[in-house]
Amino acid sequence: GIDSMWNILLITTWLCTAHIALALMAASLYFLPHPLAVGTLASLIALVFLPVRRPFPRWGIAIARAITYAALDYFPMSLEWEDQQSFVEASVKGVPSIIGCEPHGVLPLSIISFADYCYYGAETPSIVKETRALATSTIFYIPLLRQLWSWLGIDPISRAHMRALLERGRSVLMIPGGVAECLRMTPKCETVYLRKRFGFVKMAIQTGAQLVPAYSFGQTRTYSYWKLGPPLCSDATTARLSKIIGLAPMAFWGRWGTPMPRQEKIHTVVGKAIPVEKRADPTNEDVAAKLEEFIGAVKDLFERHRGENGYGDVELVVL
Repeated sequence: GIDSMWNILLITTWLCTAHIALALMAASLYFLPHPLAVGTLASLIALVFLPVRRPFPRWGIAIARAITYAALDYFPMSLEWEDQQSFVEASVKGVPSIIGCEPHGVLPLSIISFADYCYYGAETPSIVKETRALATSTIFYIPLLRQLWSWLGIDPISRAHMRALLERGRSVLMIPGGVAECLRMTPKCETVYLRKRFGFVKMAIQTGAQLVPAYSFGQTRTYSYWKLGPPLCSDATTARLSKIIGLAPMAFWGRWGTPMPRQEKIHTVVGKAIPVEKRADPTNEDVAAKLEEFIGAVKDLFERHRGENGYGDVELVVL
């Protein structure tokens, strides 16, 4: 990766905005009722509630584009499609896709590797440029971060919003394992949490969206972490807390013991689309069968590409 000061500044902007916003808020509360503290606090609160509407400001898009290219250079990141043409053809015909990318890792950094093609590619069809990534809604309650991540092509995840995008023929990118997967991570192996993730598959069947598996090698090597759990509290307590806050209760660190991730190569492979027959009211058996097909495709991607990405001796565990 390219370890320039410019890249480090942009990666810091991308991944440390939440820390900066929370520090500003804490400092403002501490120095109340100083006029500057009042003004800063009021501005931050306003940024939480002001809608982030499209079209986004040009300067915001410019920042997002600069962050994207800095990330591609810094790690470095790369994206490989096994059948890009069929994805594009389906999109042009109005058939959306749900790209399910695993694993989540401490932070789903690999999402940004899709931005170069989906948003900035000169030959990318306009319908593909309408693709949105979906992430936990919690981050969209943090001022500054919600604006930045929106410019980066990320929306808060919800069933209603996801359905609305798919029914308009827009594809979505998501990490099916989500926050729950973070709670099950272990440094000893690659862990993906999919066997109980029926919701996104049911949504695909109801909207006729094809399922596209993807796997990001290197994602879990960018951070060290400590998870809340035994002996401090039970796993059940940790899971309940995670559901309440919408985040995994954990401490994590990368380079220099900071939120700056380590420079580990992140290579994402996007597999062939799994066709889905549209049904308004699929049975539980239909959903389970299609989920099993998706899990098989993820495992196949991992097995076929593990060696060339330095994962030859790493086990993939599907929970």
